[in-house]
Amino acid sequence: MDVNIFGVPLQEIVDWFLVQPLYGQILVLIGVIAVLALAVVIAYYVIKGVAYLIYYLLKGIYYLLKGIGLLFYKLCEALYYAISGKEKPNANIQEQQGVEVMQKPVQQVPQLQPQKVVQFVDHDAAFCTECGNEFSQAMAQQLHEKGFVYCINCGKGFKSNFMQIEVQ
Repeated sequence: MDVNIFGVPLQEIVDWFLVQPLYGQILVLIGVIAVLALAVVIAYYVIKGVAYLIYYLLKGIYYLLKGIGLLFYKLCEALYYAISGKEKPNANIQEQQGVEVMQKPVQQVPQLQPQKVVQFVDHDAAFCTECGNEFSQAMAQQLHEKGFVYCINCGKGFKSNFMQIEVQ
């Protein structure tokens, strides 16, 4: 059986390998192992990239179909209320609250002389300004005790400073 690798018979490759000195054979083996490792790494990243591509395409299609479904639902709902002549239930609640707010009498606040009061305020953050996630109990405790903390979700650092403000 005659096996060819890149058009060269396998027996010629084996004869060439055996003719090389020992350090040459070792270098050839190291080179072959390095090329195989590189091929495996490249194959891994190509497969990973294709998987991410498929995942995000399916996710995008899902959100697109979800948006189209929501649009269809809102249009049918609006058409239903337009044809039946009924008002939306949540629209009545908002209008009633607006009327109640307008009917409350406005109280006159007496004019007071401004007084300067100095307060010390400890700045305790509750949410990360970078990613928007709420700080955990441990993060809030560390911010209060040590004065600094790093967000566990995005890694942004926060430092708490005591601030002096004047209240008038």
